Amino acid sequence: MQPMADDKFGPGKTIDILNTRGLSAKREYVRALEQRADAEALSLLVECLCDESWYLRDLAEESFLRIADRGAPVLVPLLDQGLWFTRTSAARVTGRLGYRPAVPALLRLADDANETVAAAAREALIAIGRQRGAVAVAHALHRAAPDLRRRRLEELAPRDRALLERLERMMRNEELMSIDEGSALSDDHPLVRSSEEGVEWELLTGPARDATRRGGPGGGHGDVGS
Repeated sequence: MQPMADDKFGPGKTIDILNTRGLSAKREYVRALEQRADAEALSLLVECLCDESWYLRDLAEESFLRIADRGAPVLVPLLDQGLWFTRTSAARVTGRLGYRPAVPALLRLADDANETVAAAAREALIAIGRQRGAVAVAHALHRAAPDLRRRRLEELAPRDRALLERLERMMRNEELMSIDEGSALSDDHPLVRSSEEGVEWELLTGPARDATRRGGPGGGHGDVGS
């Protein structure tokens, strides 16, 4: 079924129209784009992330989170360009999605001159590492320049010591680091599992987080340093 808002907000309309309309019109516009989620709709959602309206950007971020992996690829180029709030949004969403292909760009973005952007990139890297993406982070760090690698590890140390130790352990594994497409690997991969034999797997990948929500003892990887 064609979204209700398509007739009002077709390809010939610009996002500037929304700046004179109320919050409900912006909600309707973004909801229609989310429902479509085709190439044009994703492009228009990116425009929303570039808009000066924080409300419109927030709506677009939430839509990208619901669209998930279908929309994540269009966010990666935003990590290297655009206004500071657009880079921040892209970092925040890719981190919350645990989108591993964004890791190399996030490593660079963590040196952004704008501290809000840099902080969002650092948080995104930690979030990805906690969502079965530690091997992707380790792989990118292993290939990074030594000074960049050192900065990222030093920033991580006070935030999540367990994740830092995992990354260092993975980077010492030559077989794991020699894989060409390391950013495509998740921590569930058999090679990653075998590299961590002797380490309690559930503590590394997160079921303890659910125990915390149920009031059980301990904390999961998603809660460390937050």
